[in-house]
Amino acid sequence: MKKLLTAVLLTWGVFAWAEDASIVRIAQSDGSVEIRRGGAKDWKPAKEGDVLERGDRIAARDKSAVLLSWSNGSMAKLYPNTEIELAGVSFDLEKKLEQTILELVKGRVFAKAQVPEHLFADFQIRMGGLGTRAQGAEFALNFDPEKKTTTAWSILGRVVADTGTEILRIDEGSQATIQAGVKPGGTVVMDDKIKQSLAKVSKDLGGSLLIDDVGAAGGEFAVKIGGVVSRRGNAPYKVGMKALAKGGSGKLKSVSWEFGDGESAKTKDVEHTFTQGLYVVILRAEDENGEKATAQTAISVEADCGC
Repeated sequence: MKKLLTAVLLTWGVFAWAEDASIVRIAQSDGSVEIRRGGAKDWKPAKEGDVLERGDRIAARDKSAVLLSWSNGSMAKLYPNTEIELAGVSFDLEKKLEQTILELVKGRVFAKAQVPEHLFADFQIRMGGLGTRAQGAEFALNFDPEKKTTTAWSILGRVVADTGTEILRIDEGSQATIQAGVKPGGTVVMDDKIKQSLAKVSKDLGGSLLIDDVGAAGGEFAVKIGGVVSRRGNAPYKVGMKALAKGGSGKLKSVSWEFGDGESAKTKDVEHTFTQGLYVVILRAEDENGEKATAQTAISVEADCGC
């Protein structure tokens, strides 16, 4: 089976505000992939480039796979014998929040719930009375409709699972098996082989906002805001951030932070507590060669973000 690859401009990208919900399309397919439009009863062959609308269902048949892409950055890979339905994608301009709702009918999916650093993602996958949601995370789900159980693995960030009776937070490097209406037994450390397998899938699919990569010296100087585990949280919300250099001399001479609330700092690593609101954090940096660069990210602090 050929690799499903895509290029994602996330890690050192351009800061530009979006105004619309993502367009979801089939980025790549391999083998027998079918689509069922809206309320139609018949399945038809799907092809790369097809755009998905609300109510459309995609099926990766035996020995097949398909990659779905969101124009604002998220991705979902469907493994063989998997069916998933797009329940909807919406964008709240005021909150800069894109919400995706998928219905996993059966099978396994790997998701990158990512959008550029100036937007936010509420990426939900529902199945068998269960609900999972993530923002900026990378995770996998395996749903068995006969047993009505789901196993969830989080490789980066946090996945929040709702069984209908209790909320379970599955943090990075952990996994859990959950069932609707049943109190979850908690999380366990992810199996090493599964972790390595998911890490390979993640690498094949492209960059991640949550990986604090540092570029080598040489070339154009750029700076990135790293260390942010989650860009959404409940008030008051304490966030740790750090300045990461790429190119130029490879080393930072000076940095300055503006947190969007009138506060500032001048250290490479910072920790700041935000009250409820939407903030644009600006990082300005200079390397040892005197080259200058800026980076920005958004922080959303809510009464209850469900994350």
